[in-house]
This record gives sequence, C-alpha cells and structure tokens, in this order.
Amino acid sequence: MRDPTLSDFPFLSSLASSESPKDRRIWLRVATDHFVATEPSDSDRIEKFIEAMTVQLDAADAEARLEVARKLAPCARAPARLLAALSSFDSEAGDYVLEHAVAYANKELEGIVSRGGRSAIAVAKRRSLDAQIVNTLAAQDDILVLIALASNNSARLEGPTLLDLLRRARRLAEQEGDRRLADALLQRPVQPESALLFLCARPNQRVEILLAAQRSQLGRPIAFSAPTRLTSLDELELAAVARQPERFIALLAEALHCERELARRIADDATGEPLAVALAALGAPNEVLVRILISNDLLAGTSYQRVRALARLNNALDRNAAMMVMAALRDEAVARGAHKLSTEAYPAPASSRATPAGVTKRVGDPPQRVLRK
Repeated sequence: MRDPTLSDFPFLSSLASSESPKDRRIWLRVATDHFVATEPSDSDRIEKFIEAMTVQLDAADAEARLEVARKLAPCARAPARLLAALSSFDSEAGDYVLEHAVAYANKELEGIVSRGGRSAIAVAKRRSLDAQIVNTLAAQDDILVLIALASNNSARLEGPTLLDLLRRARRLAEQEGDRRLADALLQRPVQPESALLFLCARPNQRVEILLAAQRSQLGRPIAFSAPTRLTSLDELELAAVARQPERFIALLAEALHCERELARRIADDATGEPLAVALAALGAPNEVLVRILISNDLLAGTSYQRVRALARLNNALDRNAAMMVMAALRDEAVARGAHKLSTEAYPAPASSRATPAGVTKRVGDPPQRVLRK
C-alpha cells in the first residue's frame, strides 16, 4: 500500500515543503483525496498521515482547511485525531466537520456537546442525531444551541424533551420577550404539544396548532357528559355586556381553572382567537360567543367580519381540541393520546342560552379557512 503522505511520489511530496501556499494547498488536496480513496488500514501509515496533515493545516488558510473538511466529512474512516484538529479551528472548517463528519461516534459527539458554544451549535445541526445526543443538546443552557436544535427538522424532538423545550420557549417569550426559540419550534411540523405556544404563535401558526389538535381528536369520544349543573357562561356574558373587564377576567379564570394572568392574556389578545378557543372549550354556543366578543371592551374596534370569522371557528372547532389547547396553556400534560380529557375542568354547559339537548352543532368551515378569512 502506498504511503498516504505521497512520499512515493517525489514531485507531489516536495509540494508539502514548498514555500508557496498554493503548492502546499495542492499537497493537502491530493493527499486528502488519496487517503479517502484508498482508506489505508496500517496504523503506522495513518499516524504518519495525521502528523503531516496537522502540520499543513496549522499553516493553511481558512479556505484550504474548509476544502479538506469537505473531503474528509463523508469518509467513515477519517481519523479521530485529524477531525479533532480540524474542529479545533474556530472557523467554518471546524463547524463543517462537527456538522457533517460521519466518523464521529456518539460518545465523541457527547464530549463535543459538553464543550458548549460554537461546537455544540454545529453538532445540533447534524442531519442524523441519536436520541441521547438530542437529549444532551436539549439540556444545554445556551439559547443558541437550543435554537439550532429546534431549527433542525431532522432532529426528533418528542416526549419530555419536546415539552421541556416548549416550556422554556414560552418562558423566554413571556418573561424576557425573546421569541427566537419559540419561533424556531413553531417552524417545525406542528404537533399537538405545540399548543403550549398557542399564545406566542402568529395567526398562520395558530391555524396549524388548531388543525393538529383537531386531527388528534378525530374519532375520539366526546370528553364531557350530559349537563349536570349550571356553568358560568351567563355570568361571563353579563360581565362582558356590562363592560366589567376585571370581573370578566375573574370569571374566565374560574371557568377555565387557570390563573388570572393567563385569563387576562387570553382576553387581551387583539385577534380574539384565544378567547374564541376558550369559549369553545367551555361549550359556548355561537350566539353567546358573538355577544361576548362584540361586547368585550378588549375587542373594541374589531370588525363584525372578524367576529363572524371567530363564530365560524367556534362551529368548526371540536370541543375536545379546544379543551386540549386550554389544557396546554395551563401547562397540563399534552400528549398524542391526550383525548382522555378531564370533565371536571370543563363541565358541559347548561346555560339558558345553550344549544338545546339533542341538537347537533353544525360544522362549518374548517379552522384553516375560518381564520384566514
């Protein structure tokens, strides 16, 4: 087997010691191509190659290093020491090998992630990430690492790992005004768990969240029983009509079994969408929802066209799906099998204005058409 340092080719070998950066770059290119093509197995020759390459890489410019990184990344037998030398450079070449090199074992990647910073960000962008590496990355405190992980659609985020990221994203958005992680998570394919970020989501993202919740409830049994007691729908409506926002918020919090601050955020949202979903979760019939929306001070100035669209949403949205979104906003467990919803939190309405028993609620336009109108 030929020497991977090209010593069998005197002319090429001489380029390594040339004073010309161009000559040395030619040696780097040819030596790397030769190594990748032959994949030598002799440990002494490989060690000699690593030493020669390390010397050349130390003296090379960023462009030459990146070229070597691109050639070595697809090689399954790329020497770990050589990859370490490339990754030690705080440059595009270092990022490239960490993001693309296939020779890394999971244990090595975990060690790289533990260094944090730029190295962890590069690993978070890898197309193939083991579940343990995903969990290690998700446990990092660096927001940039979390954003890189969330932006990587090939990384499988699920279960407790996804829920923890969603909670952190919501906390950052609500307490610090930093939406970056929330935006990255909302750009991923939407899952029912994404309802945790419903209040942080933009209108088109809310549509996707409602559709995901709706799909998760297809074929599920109704999650509430026949009317057994009065609800607070009448009181909510009276508070809205009487222009008593504080009382309205207090009653809404009581009805939703949530903190007043959350009820305030639901009522304060200028689009009216969270309030419409909340009322759907409470089983409010269309006429009650419309009267509350047009009476609520917080929706002053809202066009009747928008109110009609929200009323159509109330028709189209499955109550189980609305309950799921509200449960997520209360930070209760949200999972793919979460159709077993509590009947205590949302007792079936028995308002004097409620839909009569035995009358089936008409299903109108699906949520994506309603909210886009």
